Amino acid sequence: MAPDSFSVLNTGCCIVGGGPAGAVLALLLARQGIAVTLLEAHKDFDRDFRGDTLQPSVLTLMEELGLSEQLLQIPHSKAYQPHMHTEQGDFTFIDYSHLNTHFPFLTVMPQVRFLEFIIEQAKQYPNFQLIMGANVQALIGEAETIRGVRYRGQGGWHEIRATLTIGADGRHSRIRQLAGLKFPKPDASPLDVLWFRLPRYPEEADELTALVGHGQFIALLNRDTQWQVGCVIAKGAYQTLRSQGLESFRQSIVNAVPQFKDRIEQLQNWSQIAYLSVETGCLKRWYRPGLLLIGDAAHVMAPLGGLALTTRSQMQSLQPTS
Repeated sequence: MAPDSFSVLNTGCCIVGGGPAGAVLALLLARQGIAVTLLEAHKDFDRDFRGDTLQPSVLTLMEELGLSEQLLQIPHSKAYQPHMHTEQGDFTFIDYSHLNTHFPFLTVMPQVRFLEFIIEQAKQYPNFQLIMGANVQALIGEAETIRGVRYRGQGGWHEIRATLTIGADGRHSRIRQLAGLKFPKPDASPLDVLWFRLPRYPEEADELTALVGHGQFIALLNRDTQWQVGCVIAKGAYQTLRSQGLESFRQSIVNAVPQFKDRIEQLQNWSQIAYLSVETGCLKRWYRPGLLLIGDAAHVMAPLGGLALTTRSQMQSLQPTS
């Protein structure tokens, strides 16, 4: 069937993937006067993210851009000294308070709000363009050089011709696959993580907390009226847990976190629980002529501190040298 429409757009840089890495890079380039087009496969940013945390280095970057005060107007919580509760006693497992920064804390903020903030800043620049619902299907190449992408969306096929194409489309990167770049064998991980949310009451502690006991490791992140709960499980144990039934899983959570006894029934089905298979890996080569991969597309990380790396360290690697 012939497409309903076809268009070609020329730009300086085409970024595929509107997550933190892609959005922040688009803003940085737009501020430098570079024509940049950001493609996002989804039609909005309102999805159930797993992390929702900003490391101090992210806020430092925002401060350098003159945006930290505005960003922190978005409702959030702060964790200065996250605690771990164990059967042997309590201790601080991360202490941000001694960092030499204006932001000695971990910020818990819905990632959708962070992305919307960054995009609104980028939209202030006429050389920035955002295209939602853009499902990239192919790379455009001339000889050995990548010259852009072909995507489907908005009722037809479209091409973006670009001097530089950047894949920032996450751990399951379509751009990485199309470019023929593959991770070496992923580093072994002994664990996976289940994420879900339960109500949080105003009188409950507001800092990020981890609990170890009854064979469980559980992290609690404050999302104002909700707890975002991360439950660490053994690698490959997810299907076994499901076969044992939801009630068995709920009881294991209550055993580890007794305060959830009065609300665990709100976990009604497995569709409320997001399964994250933890893998780590790094491309030995994360570029081709005309193409660059960043963020999880280039280096898949464990779910701890990832946002700081994708938005700061790699952005610094792109700064021109004299």
